[in-house]
Amino acid sequence: MTKPQNSTAIVVPIFVPGHAVAGALGQMQRAVSQGADWIELRCDEANRQTMGEALRAGRRLRLPMIVTLRSVAEGGRFAGSDDELAQAVELAAQLGAEWVDVEFARWQRSLSLRQRVLAVCQQVERGTGPGLILSAHDFGGRPADLRERIVAMAHQQRTATIIKLAWKAASVVDAVEALELIEDTRRRFAMPLVPLAMGEFGQISRLLAAKFRAPFTFATLAGDAGSAPGQPSVQDLRTTFRWQAQRPGTAVCGVVGWPVGHSLSPAIHNAGFGATGFGGVYVPLPVAPAYEDFAGAVDALRACAGLHLRGLSVTIPHKENALRFVRERGGAIDPLSAHIGAINTIVFDADGLLRGFNSDYSGALDALLAAMTDRPGPIWAGKPDQSGTLALAGVRVGVLGAGGAARAIVAALANAGATTVIYNRTLPKAQALAAEFDGHTGKVVAAAFDRLCLSCCQVYINCTPVGMHPHEADCPVSETNPPAFGPDVVVFDTIYNPLETRLLKLARAQGARVIPGLEMFVRQAGLQFREFTGQAAPLDLFRAVALAALKAR
Repeated sequence: MTKPQNSTAIVVPIFVPGHAVAGALGQMQRAVSQGADWIELRCDEANRQTMGEALRAGRRLRLPMIVTLRSVAEGGRFAGSDDELAQAVELAAQLGAEWVDVEFARWQRSLSLRQRVLAVCQQVERGTGPGLILSAHDFGGRPADLRERIVAMAHQQRTATIIKLAWKAASVVDAVEALELIEDTRRRFAMPLVPLAMGEFGQISRLLAAKFRAPFTFATLAGDAGSAPGQPSVQDLRTTFRWQAQRPGTAVCGVVGWPVGHSLSPAIHNAGFGATGFGGVYVPLPVAPAYEDFAGAVDALRACAGLHLRGLSVTIPHKENALRFVRERGGAIDPLSAHIGAINTIVFDADGLLRGFNSDYSGALDALLAAMTDRPGPIWAGKPDQSGTLALAGVRVGVLGAGGAARAIVAALANAGATTVIYNRTLPKAQALAAEFDGHTGKVVAAAFDRLCLSCCQVYINCTPVGMHPHEADCPVSETNPPAFGPDVVVFDTIYNPLETRLLKLARAQGARVIPGLEMFVRQAGLQFREFTGQAAPLDLFRAVALAALKAR
């Protein structure tokens, strides 16, 4: 039986219709071309003719096949009898399928089905019959008797080859449990388990299946919806998530946020791991907004011994939650990040200690200094726990907005000696932010937003979301009466989607030097990468990967 290099197969589910099987055959060919290891023929609605055609096609393509008839009760479309299911299993065996999937609930209740399936599958010992996968699915959530189900299914090991359980994940905690159960079942019962925590919350149960040595996991073809929520594509697994490089000792990093599916971080960090030879994989970790959800998820990740958690990037809305978490767990936070009141990075050191810091302010300052000095590489003294330099002493900077993004950047500017003017439509909010950071080396003042057109700053930084996708036509400044954006002015937009905002187009048209938000994103990610891996980040690669990802959207 064909096995992938790291022993965990990528399986693509393909639905076989009751007629016009040509579409399914085309999908099988696509599965081969995109790098699937096996295919699952979902024959819920297939008749003998179309099922037979699909099986024969699979034989010609030389892809190992799982034949499944998923019942309506467990999320499929098969409404047939146990006798019809047994007939399908017999046909699958006759036409050379490597595996048949039978629901454990049917297996338990029907002696006739068990006898007929056993008659087919016991031929495995003679090398001619299919392996038996016993499965159970719960789309309502984690079954209260999940572990009892595993015990009951594992006791069928004299006949079953693999057991598979799928349930809808309510949080990342469910996905962590799914991964832990792989080794637990292997150790206790010498039985291979495929656990699938379904939905967005459970995605790491699929993305890290190779690291935890599951027999297989499911993936979609590029552009397809898949057979269950949360399935990545074959291409995602093989390229972005470093499928062939995953080993039991592979370190895990990730990005925590809500939502998090749009994040560019997995693409750039995984590319960086590959380029530098770091043995790691970086995954998305969707966590609901409440602090309790954040703390529960991170505690579960830390406690999973087989995960080897190395570091987390933290994005909206969890930056304040992350600071609280590190403090409550006795971790270290540098003074400026503590003053900002938010961190976007947690590092888990080998001795079990936590370190938290904010790379947003470092990345923003480095991007700004690079543009002002025409130097592409890292410039600022840069370690997140340093207090900064006077690199911007005497430079007048206008900051648009007074929210979370502005807070980190104002802190960086004040720390670097700049004179900062905060322009915000709600003046008291700008005044409160200015008062908090004024005198931290640089001067910080507030001004009404309608005074922006009269400003004479050398640098302008947009920290508002105005102009962000899908509202690309919006601009945070008046296009008829903007500030003086001349050749000696730098305009920096923290937005990176779109790559060039309307503000940057306006500034460029007037001769100003512009800094796209992607530059800040790449540089702050580079600081995180260095802390996660101990190596310098390949920033040019980060830029290329991020640009390609944005252009593909």
